[in-house]
Amino acid sequence: MKKKEFLIGLGLLVLGFFVLAYQAYSFASHKSILTLAPIQAPQEAQVQLPLTPLFGAVAMFAGVVLIVRDRDRAS
Repeated sequence: MKKKEFLIGLGLLVLGFFVLAYQAYSFASHKSILTLAPIQAPQEAQVQLPLTPLFGAVAMFAGVVLIVRDRDRAS
């Protein structure tokens, strides 16, 4: 059980670091707007999902709390 809390805390710490470092996640969205037998008209759109620094800071804080709590229980 204790190792599980440590791994979750470490994962949150790493996730929070990446959210603070990148602050946006972009991906391509594909959809077909016209499809006839031999003709296809695909449309590609770049979508950008903003990630606020608050999410990264909260994740890092929660990760540190879980790691410290796990070490206190191990002692």
